[in-house]
Amino acid sequence: MSGAAAAQQRELPNVAAGILPDELQAHICTLASDEMQGRLSGTEAALKAADYIAACFEQNHLQMPCDSSWFQAFVTPKAAGVNVIGIIEGSGWKDEAVVVSAHYDHVGMLNGRIYYGADDNASGVAAMLEIAQAFAEMQKSGCRPQRSVVFIAFDGKENELAGSEWYARHPVFPMEKTFVNLNIDAVGRVEGSPNGMAGYLLLIGTGRAGAELTFISDSLNRARNLYLYLDDTFYDSKVFTDAFYMFSDQYSFGRRGVPAVYCTGGLHDDLYRPTDTEDRINYEVLKKRTQLIFYTAWELANRVSLIKKTK
Repeated sequence: MSGAAAAQQRELPNVAAGILPDELQAHICTLASDEMQGRLSGTEAALKAADYIAACFEQNHLQMPCDSSWFQAFVTPKAAGVNVIGIIEGSGWKDEAVVVSAHYDHVGMLNGRIYYGADDNASGVAAMLEIAQAFAEMQKSGCRPQRSVVFIAFDGKENELAGSEWYARHPVFPMEKTFVNLNIDAVGRVEGSPNGMAGYLLLIGTGRAGAELTFISDSLNRARNLYLYLDDTFYDSKVFTDAFYMFSDQYSFGRRGVPAVYCTGGLHDDLYRPTDTEDRINYEVLKKRTQLIFYTAWELANRVSLIKKTK
């Protein structure tokens, strides 16, 4: 990002200041509550989570994608579920899209115990909802993005990426018109730090699109004084990085050539356990991570030059 672009960003309404820990916590407490019962795809509890996400989209006046519905239902041999989709229409290149996504499903209940999935992935959905609200606030201020921005809460991630694979085959915007995907998954914890510091964010997949996405995020991180340590690998291991890139919904975009980034806090001992609960989220770090992803999405939605295709 050039110095002029950074200066232009600083002159925009500071809606990211409205991304607050208590709002993130409110989303996570709802999605990772007893009522949601671990959000297993195809259950009534998962549909409650979908309804909650759709209500947030409606509250922020996002557009429904088609057929007057927020919901994209799917049935595959792997899963049956519902993706939830809302759109901020672009003011210029509105037939091109930046996709900001997070999966809302988890593994439900096992042996009578709720697997809450507060980090995996209520944290990612909370971040996505706050980013959608920030874009909506920009729109109310008269600052619409050049490209359209599609916000998607995917279902069926835990069933071999069923929801994102369905979307990739039935997209709101064609894959060739999808500029980039920023996928947020397990972004609320700090035990997976690559350097022992809590303030970090892993951006897996930026290297697949050359140095551009890394440069953009680094520049915004400095310009906005977020001071996050950014890493584009899982612990300096190419094998580990390549393997984990396939395990979340960005892979449904990346394997079709769309530049796609896996935004995550990495691994911790509570993943896929009943102990993945709301009280273990680091909300101050989650706030900063969410703000950086918002700034990155805004930059990409207004960037003139194309991002190099994913290898």
